[in-house]
Amino acid sequence: MAWEDSNLTRRDFIKLMGAAPASLAVNPKTGERRYAKLMDTFKCIGCRRCMSACKRWNKLPPYEVPETLVRDMDGTTYTVVNFVRSSRNGEIGKFLKWQCQNCIKPACAGVCPVTAITKNPVTGAVVIDETKCIGCRYCYQACPFKVPRFDFHKRITRKCHLCYDRIPKLKPACVAACPVEALDYGYRDLMLRKARVKAQLVRGYVLGEKEAGGTDVITILPAPPEEMGLIVAPQKIVSEDIDRLRISSTGFLAGAVLAGVLYLFSRGSGDKE
Repeated sequence: MAWEDSNLTRRDFIKLMGAAPASLAVNPKTGERRYAKLMDTFKCIGCRRCMSACKRWNKLPPYEVPETLVRDMDGTTYTVVNFVRSSRNGEIGKFLKWQCQNCIKPACAGVCPVTAITKNPVTGAVVIDETKCIGCRYCYQACPFKVPRFDFHKRITRKCHLCYDRIPKLKPACVAACPVEALDYGYRDLMLRKARVKAQLVRGYVLGEKEAGGTDVITILPAPPEEMGLIVAPQKIVSEDIDRLRISSTGFLAGAVLAGVLYLFSRGSGDKE
């Protein structure tokens, strides 16, 4: 697209390229630049090779396509690709890859009662330690995007972790598998600059710049999330202390009941074997 044909001037381009907040681009403790993943819905062709690559790298069972053709994450499916359409303009529709947004300040980590969830401030990965997870699902209640999924076979919660066991030396499996470069992984300030420039050119929306205080998965959408049928997360850091109090008080009884049901179910399954 020629500069004359867009609303983005050379001066605007320079401003956008230098607009990434330093606090979100650099680890304040070590001074290292943080990483992030970029998803461009304007490039995605819906081939879903990213889903297959995720399955292979994480040794997960093949995905079974639902009859409705609307794909959703589960305990063994960390990412899905669906065709989404704007509620305001039906002519606007794009393929969208969806997974854990790997928040910069993850609420899930703050509410985990056994500290099974940690955030790597450099690679951007929010990782669940499956050896510690007790399956209470407080993380799901706290997540502003409602992402973590319960694996009923392993009795733990699972989600995308940005392939933490291969980054940053290698890009996440989904990024490496994308045939049209709709996915990218690199320094967050650069990913954010690319997203801003592209969004300005196509009059799109940058998801992850402010949502939940900022995330390490940045998505270029054709319209705001509420128009694309996505959960609208608050554009501020979700208070971990408030969430801990809210979930501990209102969710304790439900968590206890759930734990009891799962225990009885596992005992019953063991007796049958």
